[in-house]
Amino acid sequence: MNSEAQWRTTDSTTVSNVALRRILTAAEQKKVLDEQVALLNQRIAGYESMVQQYKDKDTATVGSYEREIALMKDQRKIFETAISAKEKEIRRYKRKLFFRTAGGLMITGGLAYLYFTK
Repeated sequence: MNSEAQWRTTDSTTVSNVALRRILTAAEQKKVLDEQVALLNQRIAGYESMVQQYKDKDTATVGSYEREIALMKDQRKIFETAISAKEKEIRRYKRKLFFRTAGGLMITGGLAYLYFTK
């Protein structure tokens, strides 16, 4: 048996590239979702003003705009839930990274203490 393969260790204080990529991807996706929510809010405001303009003139047009407003509000709810999910994911990765780093530092400090005291 290969003794090197048995004793292969990893440094727990280093951050894995996968964890960093996940954090960055989640943060970028949150930014995009925030922008989409802002655009939807602008479109909703525009359609609501158009509804007010057409309300007296044409009831069929008002109905179609009101349906579009309802659809956009549903989309906004979906985006907002996705944003909160991404925020939770970012917090979870940051917490995980913190505890891994803290644990690695404590183990390294403990081993250094034992090395120097014995």
